[in-house]
Order: sequence, then structure tokens, then C-alpha cells
Amino acid sequence: MTAGYRTPGGPAPDQPTGGHPIKAVLGGILLLWLILWIVIPNPKDQPIDPKTGVTERTPGMTTGTPNVPHVTSRAAAALPEFNAAAILVPPDTTDDQIAHLLQRFKRARVDQTLVQYVPPTTKGDKLGPHAIADIYIFSESQWATPQVLRDLARGPHARDKQGLAFKDVVRHVRGHYVINLHEAEHRDRGSLGYADEDGSTYGTDYKELF
Repeated sequence: MTAGYRTPGGPAPDQPTGGHPIKAVLGGILLLWLILWIVIPNPKDQPIDPKTGVTERTPGMTTGTPNVPHVTSRAAAALPEFNAAAILVPPDTTDDQIAHLLQRFKRARVDQTLVQYVPPTTKGDKLGPHAIADIYIFSESQWATPQVLRDLARGPHARDKQGLAFKDVVRHVRGHYVINLHEAEHRDRGSLGYADEDGSTYGTDYKELF
């Protein structure tokens, strides 16, 4: 090969054979970023269940409000003979917080840790301590009592010793969580407010959550 020969269209002997190294690096970074952006989905949209495609959402998902403040709760009364329990929350608890609490109870039921929040309602049942449960959430201590639970369990035609009708009692229910593990299709039902088995709702703030 002669000293003056070069490939047609190639660089002269005194010129670099490739592009600028900084441009090559920046181009590689940009290409890698585009691949990652296209191939890897946003973590906020990752599905919980790949079969259903249900996506994870932030606390408060029942109302669309992110970062709902955590609300404390305590068991105030329980009537195992009626599979019922009353849970008391602070008076200033919002509907968003009630919804968040019910979702937390549902997750705890699935994880078999609900007993941390709610007394057993079906001791000895082969399906667990909450195989059947009516869990009522109140924000007024005078309503989170065994007598009120008994009135609720007796239904719309019941009257308590003070002569209060069922509708006068049930309107103080802030949230309701029904569990029946013996029903494969309706294991969990949660709502703001209360609805009876016939679908009649009580209170102006009723909302079905799950």
C-alpha cells in the first residue's frame, strides 16, 4: 500500500477516524434512557394482580385523595353471638379516613392479622376468627356499645329500650365491613354508611367501597 493512498470518502491521514468522543457518549446515554423509558413501566402503574391488571393506588384510593392521614381505632364492643363488633375512631375522622381504614381492615383480613384490630367474631370456626363478621365503625362513643350492636343485629324492625327506631341508630354508623368467608363470591363488602341486605341505604353519605 502506498503512503498517499486512502479509502475513497475516508478521512485524510491527519484527521481522526471517528466522531467526537463526547458526542458518542451523550448519544449512547440518550439511547439508553429512551430504551428504559419505553421498556420499563412507571412503578405507580405496576399491576397488583397480573391476571386482572388492577393497579396499585395510593391510600385514599376509594375517594381519589392521596396521602390520607392515618386514623387510630380501637375495639369498643363485641357481640360474638351476633358476629358483630363496634370500632371507635376519633370524632373528627373524615370519610376518606374511614375508607382508608376499611381498606386496611380488608388487607388485614387477607393477611390473617385482622384480630389486631377487631375482636374475634367466630371463635373456633375452621375459616378463622372472622369467618363471619359485621364490623361497624362509629365516631361517637355513645353509639359504639353492645346495645347498639344488638339493635343493628335485630334489624329495621327493632326498637331499643329508649324507643329509638333502627333508622335513628343506624345513621350513626360511619363505616360498615361485612365478612362472610363461606360465600365465595361475596367474601368482603365495605361501605361508608350502611346498607341492609335488601339494598336500602341509610344516611346521606352512603358509598359502596368494595
